[in-house]
Amino acid sequence: MTDVLTVAQRSYNMSKIRSTETGPEILLRNLLISRGLSDFETQPKTIFGKPDFYFYNRKSAIFVDGCFWHGCKTCFHAPQTNKKFWSSKIKSNIIRDNNVNKTLANGGIEVIRVKEHELKQNPDDVVKKIEGKLPPDNRPKVLDLFAGAGGLSEGFIQAGCEIVSHIEADKKACSTLVTRMVYHALKKKNRLDDYKNYVLGKTTRDAIIKKHGLQNAESSVIYEKIGENNYQDLITKVKERLNGARLDIIVGGPPCQAYSHIGRARDDQNMRRDERNFLYRYYVEFLKALQPKVFVFENVPGLEDAGKGKYLRDMRGLMKKAGYTTDYKILNAVNYGVPQNRKRIILVGWNKDSGLSGYPDFPEVKREYLVKDFFTGLPNIKAGKDRPAGVFSVQNDLLEKLGITNPQVGILMDHVSRPHIKRDLAIYRRAVLLKQQGKNLKYNNLPKYLKTHTNEEGFLDRFKVVDADARGSHTVVAHIAKDGHYYIHPDIRQNRSLTVREAARLQTFPDDYKFEGEIGPRFKQIGNAVPPLFAKIIASTILQYF
Repeated sequence: MTDVLTVAQRSYNMSKIRSTETGPEILLRNLLISRGLSDFETQPKTIFGKPDFYFYNRKSAIFVDGCFWHGCKTCFHAPQTNKKFWSSKIKSNIIRDNNVNKTLANGGIEVIRVKEHELKQNPDDVVKKIEGKLPPDNRPKVLDLFAGAGGLSEGFIQAGCEIVSHIEADKKACSTLVTRMVYHALKKKNRLDDYKNYVLGKTTRDAIIKKHGLQNAESSVIYEKIGENNYQDLITKVKERLNGARLDIIVGGPPCQAYSHIGRARDDQNMRRDERNFLYRYYVEFLKALQPKVFVFENVPGLEDAGKGKYLRDMRGLMKKAGYTTDYKILNAVNYGVPQNRKRIILVGWNKDSGLSGYPDFPEVKREYLVKDFFTGLPNIKAGKDRPAGVFSVQNDLLEKLGITNPQVGILMDHVSRPHIKRDLAIYRRAVLLKQQGKNLKYNNLPKYLKTHTNEEGFLDRFKVVDADARGSHTVVAHIAKDGHYYIHPDIRQNRSLTVREAARLQTFPDDYKFEGEIGPRFKQIGNAVPPLFAKIIASTILQYF
């Protein structure tokens, strides 16, 4: 090999050599995925040496070494000219490789190096070698009960967990869960292009599942209402999915209407006969059968005094008999980065295998951003209008940092506003104008021609504007599926209630999170969910004890 280039020419040519996405890397990536080893990230900047493939869940780094640049002892041939330069260059590369190996090993990371010629000559042998060296996938395994649209699951996935299964009784929410699990599976395979095609209506979800063999992701969602007649069968299904592995965490909380103050106020029997009061007993059955190290039980603050505290005392007693110490606090999601005042009981239980010795200290988030920052970049639309799903890009460091926007996907969906009659639009305009003056609209102050209710003493704030300049809006609840009167957009020029996407942003769902069903079910799923940003903090804190 003769080097006939000048120093300037050589320098220019070397600057153009691709260091990522080379032919061997693409070959190995496809081989890994074909063997089911898809839980990797390529060239992560946060890992020293920027390995070609990094398995966060296995603490393993794979480097594909070009035989020339890394001085392969089998097939390296030095150029015949400029020997001093090339000798120095290759030697420095080898020294750097050894330094990377040592640094990563000292950090507890397994380093696997693959030679270019090995990959080309015996690709199957290379993958077998990698399979032999890769530690097992050590992601904590999580079961999501009463899963809803998956807010808790999403936070735990983002924190590095594997969702073994979701169990949910709402059909539309189950469809949303399947779509999200397909999304995560495609993301691992670096095939979000197919996810975009689904959102844009260019293919079907079933076609994608068949194409990429995602039946396991699909079957992780169990569409069942947990009850006396089936809870044992459901436990068996979860055990089958675990395939001998141990379950680490159970998350979820039964439907909250039976415990909420509003629900009790609307029911003549104060919800005493509501069967949902006792769903926690099935939750305990899952604890007894599966024995996770930790569980997180989420519900409304009204649980604390529902039945004069009987339900909470009873459930904690049953949890103790199942082998768990429990404690709880009422936490407000606004203190954990969520642009919404959303108070919830977060009850945590742990057993002797967990590493926990008390209630976790979930770190509050110091931040300056406001509600209005979460509406950034969304196109203006009028009442009853729909911005069809399409390519969309918004450059916003805050939303990208928080995981709301995703440049990899770059599409907008669910930006749809419900229609409103003229009377409601007139009320909305009055409400926004008052909000601009720092006041809230009271129903009894409306002119007579705008009133439809005779009750002018209770629920006077039935028309409420989202406070754009606050750290957190008022709570987004499932009632948003009924009408938008309690969630009026602060921009008077748009004069409407929130869109599905705006409600999702207040709940910190990523823009690439697709909600299935008609507009009503989509709103309901969002209103019932745990904010993923809050769930991620809960998950990340708990995982420190694993």
